[in-house]
Amino acid sequence: MTYCPECKTELEDDQSFCPICGHLLSDPDGSEWIVLGEIEDGISADFARETLTAYEIPAVIFSRSGFFGTAGLPLNPFYKPGSAMFEIRVPKECLEEATDILTMTLGDKWRRKDK
Repeated sequence: MTYCPECKTELEDDQSFCPICGHLLSDPDGSEWIVLGEIEDGISADFARETLTAYEIPAVIFSRSGFFGTAGLPLNPFYKPGSAMFEIRVPKECLEEATDILTMTLGDKWRRKDK
């Protein structure tokens, strides 16, 4: 068994991300993935991923809704009122281009993570 370096959750050997905290465990091409920003709703998060993919930028969306950390699950958090929060991650080398694309397409529906 392996453990997530971020939250210390016990994981299956074949998992590529932690289902609890969303930490990326491995990347086959060796790219460093970073958090680009946050998106309030699942529809906008899906749109962001599809848009970046259309521009040939790999993107992963993680739910921070509190529902076991499952990636992309559009549920409201059960521990506090409000909408689910989604985190978008891209390879480090795509950061600036992805930022420009999301700003152009989503406007104020997303927030860039502070550097």
